[in-house]
Amino acid sequence: QLLVTPTAALSIRLIGDYSHQKQHYVLNIPVGYFSSYDSGATIANNILLRASRAGYALPTADPFARKGDSDGHYQAYMKSYGGSAQIDWDLGKVALTSITAYRWWDWDPANDGDSTGLPVLTKAQQANRQRQFSQELRIGSTGRNVVDWTAGLYYFWQTVRGYGASAYGSAAPNWYLPAANPAIANAALNGFEADSYSEPVTKSYAAFGQANWNISDTLSLTGGLRYTHEDKSGVYRQYWVAGTDLSSLSAADTAAVTAIRNQFNPRASYNVGLKDDSLSGLATLSWKATPDVLLYGSYSRGSKSGGLNLTNIPTGAVAQVEPETVDNFELGLKSQWLDKTVTFNAAAFWTEVADYQTAITAQTTLGTTIQYISNIPKVRSRGIEGDLSYAPSKWIGLTASATYVDATYRSYTNAPQAPERNAALNPTQDLTGEQLPGVPKFTYTLGADLARPLGGGAIEIYGHADYSHRSSFNTSSSNSHYAQVPGYGILNARIGIRDGDGRWDLSIWARNLADKDYYQALSVNSFGLVTGTIGDPRTFGATLRTRL
Repeated sequence: QLLVTPTAALSIRLIGDYSHQKQHYVLNIPVGYFSSYDSGATIANNILLRASRAGYALPTADPFARKGDSDGHYQAYMKSYGGSAQIDWDLGKVALTSITAYRWWDWDPANDGDSTGLPVLTKAQQANRQRQFSQELRIGSTGRNVVDWTAGLYYFWQTVRGYGASAYGSAAPNWYLPAANPAIANAALNGFEADSYSEPVTKSYAAFGQANWNISDTLSLTGGLRYTHEDKSGVYRQYWVAGTDLSSLSAADTAAVTAIRNQFNPRASYNVGLKDDSLSGLATLSWKATPDVLLYGSYSRGSKSGGLNLTNIPTGAVAQVEPETVDNFELGLKSQWLDKTVTFNAAAFWTEVADYQTAITAQTTLGTTIQYISNIPKVRSRGIEGDLSYAPSKWIGLTASATYVDATYRSYTNAPQAPERNAALNPTQDLTGEQLPGVPKFTYTLGADLARPLGGGAIEIYGHADYSHRSSFNTSSSNSHYAQVPGYGILNARIGIRDGDGRWDLSIWARNLADKDYYQALSVNSFGLVTGTIGDPRTFGATLRTRL
């Protein structure tokens, strides 16, 4: 960062950053296998049959042994860099602010898409090149007035160029198509690769304003409006780049091979776009019951702009995703007690969402997956949250927080069917009333900070510990019981020594100190394979921070 102050009223802050990440993981870990539906009927071409035909010994389903199987390369390479310039100009009664920013983000993953040691799906990856520019201009009042206000304009541009690749190996024909003519299946899939190109482009324009009316020393009313226009366009192309040359086959065999390839990665080419206009706003009434107790109530209405599905969308799905509309009500308390040594905040909220946008993972009868975005008619999230802190001195701090969330589908009668409930017979299900995926109903966190000065206060020794717990939650869009993650709690700790002025800080730390086994996510496919992303084991490290 570089701060330039030509005058006392004008400041220019320039910020640049760069990060480079090279990771070789995450190997999908087998959690379990099943070969029959909940009804007892056998799953055709299930995971056990596939492995048996291939003469392949499935890895033991012992996830916390942290062993998987793969014959492909795993990586998650990322580069991110950007810059911004903020200009603040104080004109006395008003101040002007300009923020200009540009960012790059390059993402290069690689995966063994079948989670086995067989050459089935040898490539399943999507590299992205994201570029974005934003410009914000604001003008606002300064100091404290009867009415404090701000207004501004905002522009945003983004493009994400995506390069996808799906490739199949020598084990693919037998794995996916046991009933097909072996020669045709082999010509169709062995060595077959389909690449894709996608590029969504977004242009967003907004005008906004907010005012705070200080009705009295204890009562204030805040209101704001934002108008947004978004213009999105996208292109999707999928094409075949490798595999048996169709010109070497007879007309009948060419037709058969083409039909199989179209089941997996059909040639595709389409352009799509949408425009969206939305008006969002908020109103908040705040009352200071005492100098240290604030009560407030608020209502806000917002929207998430529509989107584009630039992929092989399944039958029944659409390329355009409708805008999402959110109405939120909140009542809250912010307070301090016992000479400000105790802080207690609490809030109750109720949120109604129309045309909720969510990621769907659809399973095909072949055992492949398609991911896309879809709208759900109605979703509701309601709950309460609170946090409490106690700091009897600058050397001791205790914290606690808890949240209860009831986030459910209020209308979702055509949800994708769970793999264990036979999607071939019942392709959809009614999930109305079920909890949203990835949302635990109850979470809480406890923390403690202790410090002690040494050498007359020039040096401090300190310690920190925190424990966070979340109740069980599901991680599938179909509410599969195989994707139910059990509740878990994680203990972290840190002990260190630092300069009293904060110029340096040396600490050793431990994450997941109790070495708790837990899942971050569970995934289920249509032929009986359950895989998981598991949490990190107990991890130790050291950190040195310095400040000039």
